[in-house]
Amino acid sequence: MADSRGAAPALDLSVVVVAFNMRREIPRTLHSLSPPYQRGLARDSFEVILVDNGSDEPWRAEELAHLDLNLRIINLGPDATPSPAAALNLGLAEARGALVGAVIDGARMASPGLLSAALSASRLHPRPVISSFGFHLGFEHQSLSVQRGYTSEVEDRLLAAANWPHDGYRLFDISVFSGSCQGGWFKPMAESNALFLPPSLWRELGGVDEAFVMAGGGLVNLDLFKRALALPGAQQLAILGEGTFHQVHGGISSNSAESGWPAWGPEYQAIRGEEYRPPTTPAVLVGELGAYGASLLEHSARMLSGRAANRATDGYVSLLASVLLNETHPELELAFLRARDAARGRVPLDEGELLDIATRLPERFAALQAHRAEGRLLDGDLANMPQGYTMIGRKRLDNVRHAVETVLREAVPGDLMECGVWKGGACIFMRGILDAHGVTDRRVWVADSFEGLPPPDPATDEGLDLSAALYPQLAIGLDTVRNHFARFGLLDDQVQFLPGWFADTLPSAPIERLAVLRLDGDLYSSTMDVLVNAYDKVSPGGFIIVDDYGVIPQCARAIEDFRAERGITTPIVPIDITGVFWRKDH
Repeated sequence: MADSRGAAPALDLSVVVVAFNMRREIPRTLHSLSPPYQRGLARDSFEVILVDNGSDEPWRAEELAHLDLNLRIINLGPDATPSPAAALNLGLAEARGALVGAVIDGARMASPGLLSAALSASRLHPRPVISSFGFHLGFEHQSLSVQRGYTSEVEDRLLAAANWPHDGYRLFDISVFSGSCQGGWFKPMAESNALFLPPSLWRELGGVDEAFVMAGGGLVNLDLFKRALALPGAQQLAILGEGTFHQVHGGISSNSAESGWPAWGPEYQAIRGEEYRPPTTPAVLVGELGAYGASLLEHSARMLSGRAANRATDGYVSLLASVLLNETHPELELAFLRARDAARGRVPLDEGELLDIATRLPERFAALQAHRAEGRLLDGDLANMPQGYTMIGRKRLDNVRHAVETVLREAVPGDLMECGVWKGGACIFMRGILDAHGVTDRRVWVADSFEGLPPPDPATDEGLDLSAALYPQLAIGLDTVRNHFARFGLLDDQVQFLPGWFADTLPSAPIERLAVLRLDGDLYSSTMDVLVNAYDKVSPGGFIIVDDYGVIPQCARAIEDFRAERGITTPIVPIDITGVFWRKDH
């Protein structure tokens, strides 16, 4: 930085990056800070200072020379401390830019316009505190994802599929807001993982407080951000449409399943004399969202709307699920089945019993409820079809909700589709969730023959015949399903029907991308038809849900054959006795 005598800075911008044992991550981070990836900056107008905080294998300049980056490397060696605070302060002291950015965690890649946007923002106020939004690579916070199989290998495939060096804004497609920025674009952030200040403000701030001595720094970065915002006359300028993206690397904070707050909180309180509270002052938003940043508007708007709206949304979606499952009046279903049996001469007709059937036949009523909750047919008899709009049961319907709301929350791009819909209940539920969350740019694809299942393929279906000739109750017509959507007020242009056999309709279906693909085709042939024609349209982070995996061997074999052929190793997650899902990682 320019010294206290007022020497003019030699560069427009300096960026200080602290690293510790990040041999895999640092080359990507530095590439994301180098020209021409960083747009609008000449190579000689800025510098990057890499401070290695005692890594087992320190960095050498020749290892990073291919980046053509104005780079200086400082290796602390035995002078390193467990906390990154001193390392960051050393880098700040060495900076020569008129604006200085601090990246305390070197595992964070930058979006292509971050540095030029920070420079532009620095000209908008005499005392600017310029903050950037943080994201985690993957499709949920890494403290969760690493416990569910998200590894550096998975992340490598995800990054390769996104082709991020060609277009770094693709990183938005494969990431979620970090915990400190979980409120989205429009809510106050708790910290900035790339914080930019003029040298005079860094001196006034005193840099990073080296009283934070815990490994990883504890709350040192949150403290730094909060103190910067409290500088007299300072103005926070938060950069829209740009950010830093955290790579998984086994870190103490972001990648740990156990919260560090039981230790970090007391250290903060001992230093500051009070419990940590996040900043609440809104920032002035600068820049533009762009196409990729705009994809996170849904999440940001939901966070901005508050809990009251969320309660209304939750209530509607929960009630819709209960109605679709006929949890609201199961007595009528049992009364119907009992009356049918009486009409067939199997039991005597007792009208009093029908009017009070839950009390008169409590064991039978309990059995019906248990079977419906699990998505099973009473007595295992296909004649005992549900009187609701879906036969998939509570756990599988809850899984549909989890999948749809997750892709909305994480902005996984694409539409929703079910292949094999029966009365349409699961698709009605998908459309209802979109409606409840105010989502207007996604469609629900309803794919079915609407004539029942096809005859079995002799080569693969092993004689499993569920065709309409034998089981007409599985054949629900298109007009009936459309009427079911209309009954719930959910029949509109966001619902698209694909009538016909999957092998005929899916190859030419005008579907660009899918975020949720649900398969309920029962047969090997039907299941494989869906996978072959629709799997490649599922976005990274999207859900593949299979309804019949646990009870129909032909379906399970199709799934296993397809995964083996494609080299898919992402774990299959069970839902209940039959349903499973996995998330596409690349």
